[in-house]
Amino acid sequence: MVEAIMALVVAAMVFEALMIILPQSKKGTVKDLQTDFQAALTQLGRQGYQLDQVQAHEIQLKKAIGDPVTLKVAKHDLVLDGTHHGRVLLLHGIDDLLVDNLGTYQFLTVSSHGHEKASGTLFLPKTKQVVVEEG
Repeated sequence: MVEAIMALVVAAMVFEALMIILPQSKKGTVKDLQTDFQAALTQLGRQGYQLDQVQAHEIQLKKAIGDPVTLKVAKHDLVLDGTHHGRVLLLHGIDDLLVDNLGTYQFLTVSSHGHEKASGTLFLPKTKQVVVEEG
């Protein structure tokens, strides 16, 4: 009888621990779109890119050495798309990218599948000629 009670007490303690740990572990795995988007923009700023062309839904970037790339949404992903080096996935589950060209910097907003939005600022030097198209 004592062994059965001890087994129930141990099982209750394990169950209690699981009830505390599981909700906390789910919180740690939830992705924050704003944080991920800002991290992607910071990484772009550190890569040595320069603005080449700015459009309403994409930005063309260049480096001193290498092929130009385009920051855009393709197949529900925010990507850096290059002609020779392929496509680099920055964020998954993105429906739209809006670019507000403010001259010395770009204000970008992305929208996700769940209608969540994130905004950030991209500071990049301009190449000698920057073509601005609005649409």
